[in-house]
Amino acid sequence: MKLTSIFAMIFMLFSCSDTPEAVRTDISFTDDGEFYEKTQLIYSVRIKNTNYQLYENLVCVAHDTTNNPTHTESCSTESLSLYKNGIFQTDFLNDVLSIDRNFLIESSNSVYVSEIRSDEKMTLLQFDLDFTSAPGFQMVLFLQLQEHTIMQSDICQIAGSFITENGEIKGEGWAGYFGYELPFNFTERSDMLHLELDTLKIPRINDFYILKIKDGAKFPPNACELDIIIDPFGDTPLATKTVTFDPNTEVTLLVMAVEDPIQSDFYFKNWVKIRVSGQEGWIEGGADLIKIGCYAAG
Repeated sequence: MKLTSIFAMIFMLFSCSDTPEAVRTDISFTDDGEFYEKTQLIYSVRIKNTNYQLYENLVCVAHDTTNNPTHTESCSTESLSLYKNGIFQTDFLNDVLSIDRNFLIESSNSVYVSEIRSDEKMTLLQFDLDFTSAPGFQMVLFLQLQEHTIMQSDICQIAGSFITENGEIKGEGWAGYFGYELPFNFTERSDMLHLELDTLKIPRINDFYILKIKDGAKFPPNACELDIIIDPFGDTPLATKTVTFDPNTEVTLLVMAVEDPIQSDFYFKNWVKIRVSGQEGWIEGGADLIKIGCYAAG
């Protein structure tokens, strides 16, 4: 859930005297006159006797409005600043978000903040980093605020997306042909917050992790036969059976078996368990996936 700026605007209207002087939204042009910088409040929260304010530092293109007076403002986020009771605490994401200003017309970065969970003792925030040059990947950073403690995470990246459900983070990975579930949990080490894959929640067969496939119902584009492996992990791993289907036959992708749950695309050794016409078995490789109605996508 992406937060709007309504709460931030209300806060600024009634708390202007508390806004740190260093981050007022006064516009200051650079020497060449092509860009200007501004800072805006995007989030604030009170935890017991402590107020936190989060500001977004932007650089904007100063368009020439002589010939196009309706030209909209285009800005890119350069960093975020955190204040505690009006006192500056830290800047973060500087090294990740900073881009060459010569490319700002073609490219920009955005940050969206959302609450994962919040109560009278703690607030956990998620920052989605929107990079125009990285489609198909989600990059996030987390910030945990308590009355006397601030804890930040490393940047976390997934080929797919992170999903928040009931205050918990789940991952939906992308294997190139379909999505699959990944369980995550938070840990705290060395004053840092870490989002880590929870391998204890993933079933295993021999050296393979078993990942549940999401939205696994498919319909083959053509009528054909397919040899499926009965049990590649059992005593007779080469035993097969042949199934036939047509475009009206529903094929269900059940789970994927992978050696590495992080590198789980089909450049690596993967198996997919399917159910078709009441029979179950395993397939391997993109050619069989295409036969049953899966199509590669970025």
